[in-house]
Amino acid sequence: MPQNFGRNAEFDHARAELARLTIPGILGFYTHFEVTEIFAIRDGEDRPFNVFSILVAEEHDDATDKKPFYLGDRIRLKSIKGCMLGVKRCLRPTSEVASAFEHFQQAEEWQPSGKPLRVGPLIPLPTQFVPADSTESAPWNNVLKNNFWNGSYIIEWVDPQKTDVKSLFDAPPSLQELSEVIQRQVPIRLASLSDRLGNVIVQIPVTILIASFVKARAGDVSVHVGWHPKAISRPLRASSEMRFDNIISAYSPGDLTGPEVTLPMGDAQGTLRSMLWDDQNHVILAATASTGFYDSIGWDMRTPDPEPRVFTIRQQDGTEETIRVGLAISRFNEVKVPAPDRGEKWTRRRIYRDEVARLTQSRRFVQYNPAPGQQDVEHHKALEDIRALVNQYGEKGACLWDPYLSADDILRTLFYCSHYNAILRALTAGQEPSGSIPTPSPQPTFAEKQRAVFVAARSNFRGLRLEYRIKTGSAGWSFHDRFLIFPGEEGEGALAWALGTSVNSLGKRHHILQQVDNGQLVMDAFNSLWDELDQPDHLIWRIP
Repeated sequence: MPQNFGRNAEFDHARAELARLTIPGILGFYTHFEVTEIFAIRDGEDRPFNVFSILVAEEHDDATDKKPFYLGDRIRLKSIKGCMLGVKRCLRPTSEVASAFEHFQQAEEWQPSGKPLRVGPLIPLPTQFVPADSTESAPWNNVLKNNFWNGSYIIEWVDPQKTDVKSLFDAPPSLQELSEVIQRQVPIRLASLSDRLGNVIVQIPVTILIASFVKARAGDVSVHVGWHPKAISRPLRASSEMRFDNIISAYSPGDLTGPEVTLPMGDAQGTLRSMLWDDQNHVILAATASTGFYDSIGWDMRTPDPEPRVFTIRQQDGTEETIRVGLAISRFNEVKVPAPDRGEKWTRRRIYRDEVARLTQSRRFVQYNPAPGQQDVEHHKALEDIRALVNQYGEKGACLWDPYLSADDILRTLFYCSHYNAILRALTAGQEPSGSIPTPSPQPTFAEKQRAVFVAARSNFRGLRLEYRIKTGSAGWSFHDRFLIFPGEEGEGALAWALGTSVNSLGKRHHILQQVDNGQLVMDAFNSLWDELDQPDHLIWRIP
């Protein structure tokens, strides 16, 4: 009994919030709710269950309701067997939506679109406010409707058990497939907010006014407001703050009794957050996410080199393929706003290093699992992925670390680097793949065979700056892991990818290419070994 009493109290509060926020003239002049239901129905069942529902408060001059209709065809996914999905939409007066929540509280039947939809034991959360995206993005904006301006209030009813949608949590590929298919019919990206599956969302966008927050060159913030034609303007309170290094570096409030007010902020560091508060009705009428500002503009001019890099790769069947790689010479230019040097670069460098140590880096992940007979196709795809990484991140250089690395592997990867004179390094242990065909006596050394491959490539080595070393003798240490590493700028961390297998077998059997959490640690280990292998017998080949 006490549990039911608490749940009823939460429901009463949520319904009271819904009624308060939809009063005409508070946040807007809403007449209807657009109800969008993403549902699923299992084969052999009659009643669909809720995957995700969102009800958006809107203003319509035409009071005619829109009867429920389906957006697109019913959906069947390859990864979800025995289940059909769909998207249904209708337009309901605000009073009917309020009645739908009241009916659910009393009878536990949810049918805002007119037909029952199975939902879990919904529990309302405290009211939330979601600003529009700026320098930072809110995951909510991946599912909200047109939240581009002042922001929206969110009243959310949560299904804590998620019994019907649990299979989607247990199978991320299925969730991704579902999200991609749904986006073709309605701009809702479910995969980016998967924790909201099974929930019912009420979105109440602020449309009573349009507000803007503009930061002047001197640092002050100008707040401008334009009211809805039906609205009666009222006094508001504006506030802005700058946040930097987890402190409030500037703050300024001000009363807004007319169309605009200026908030003196000074030239403080950090990102800006602003809010417009209605003291009379105790509501937020506008808010911004953290917003950064440009104090410099940089551009990278890339001039095509008139002569490409040319080399030849010998295929396994004995044929030769001539490769031509177009090159570009990069020149970086920057224009900055004149400002005194206050030592920000040292603070930002310390912040960056702290973040590297404290935060988990975002991870890139590619899985290769070739079907029988498709090993060569998948191998080619994996090589293309490596080349794409080299060209995306290799402007300052790239390091390839693989105990089985050969000259042929380097031709198929690092030679494709389009960055002129990027510093490329390759490190091998001189190990040869099992099953290699022995050569007749006297056998050339591993290094001699590698040099012969580079000669056979008949390259002009245009714009190529590459050194290839081998771990041999007692210097250094043996290694097993395979990495592709990209050095960072001064004060920044390196990026590194674990290859999962040697370059010569990329894509030929199951393995995973993924970005490691702290590439700088891998870079440090590579540099340490590289520096120990600095004798002439460690050098296989170098250009220039």
